[in-house]
Amino acid sequence: MRDGNLSVTFLGTRGSVPVNGKEYERYGGATSCVRVLAGNEEIYLDAGSGIVQARPEQDTHITVLFSHLHLDHVQGLPFFPALAQAGRPIALYAADREGISGQEAIDRLFSPPLWPCRISDYPAEVSFHPLQSRFSIGSVPVTTMPSFHPGGATIYRLAYQGKSLVYATDFEHTGEKIQELIRFAQDADLLIYDGQYTQEEYEKRKGYGHSTASVGGEIAAAARVKQFFITHHDPRHTDDWFMQMERQNPQITYAKDGEEILL
Repeated sequence: MRDGNLSVTFLGTRGSVPVNGKEYERYGGATSCVRVLAGNEEIYLDAGSGIVQARPEQDTHITVLFSHLHLDHVQGLPFFPALAQAGRPIALYAADREGISGQEAIDRLFSPPLWPCRISDYPAEVSFHPLQSRFSIGSVPVTTMPSFHPGGATIYRLAYQGKSLVYATDFEHTGEKIQELIRFAQDADLLIYDGQYTQEEYEKRKGYGHSTASVGGEIAAAARVKQFFITHHDPRHTDDWFMQMERQNPQITYAKDGEEILL
C-alpha cells in the first residue's frame, strides 16, 4: 500500500511452536511475525515461521524488529525470501540480552554446526542494529518499552501518517507493568497483545511470560485503543476453541494468519 495507509498483516500468530492440521486452518499455525507497510518502509515485527510466507515488495526498505530472540520468534529468519535477493539491504534490530548483542545471539544460533551459514552470509546486505528507546525507520517513529518476560523482551509502538500500532507480545501482566502499558498504548489505533492463556491456564503457568485475552481487553479499554487483536496463540488451541471464545466474548478478536488491517 502506497496511499498513506498503514498496512498491518499477520503472517504468524501462534506462540511457542508452529502447528499444522485441519484444526488450525482458520487461525493458522505459524509463529510470530507481523508485516507493517508504511510508505516505502516494510517492517517485520519478529521473524517466527510466519516470515517464510512473506512476499517483500521490490522497492521498499526492509527492517526486522525483534521483540526478543526466543526460538519461536526467530526460527523463520533463514527462510525469509528477501535474504536471497543479492544486495538487498535488510536492517535487523534486537536488544542486547544478558551481555550478548543481538548479532552475537543470531550468529550463535545460525552458524555451524547448528546451521550451515550465518545470516550475514546470505546474498542480501544484512546490517545489525542495537535498540534504543526512541528511533526512526525512515518516516516511521519507533518507541520501545521493556516487557515482562523471562530473559527480557521489547514492546514496540510504530507511527505513520497520524496512525499508530502497538505490538505487545510475550508480556506477562503485573500491576505496575499493566499501568505502564496502558500509558504506552494510549489512543493507539491498533493494539496487538499476547493473550496466550485463559485465566484458568494462566494460574498454572505464572512466570512463563504470557498473558490472557481478558487482561488484554482491560488494557485496550483503559488505553482507548481503536482496534485490539490477540496473538501468540497457544499451540493447543484449535479453530473451534477460538470461535467458541469469540462467541462468548465478542469484544475479543483473535488474529488469524494472513489477515490484513488498514489503519
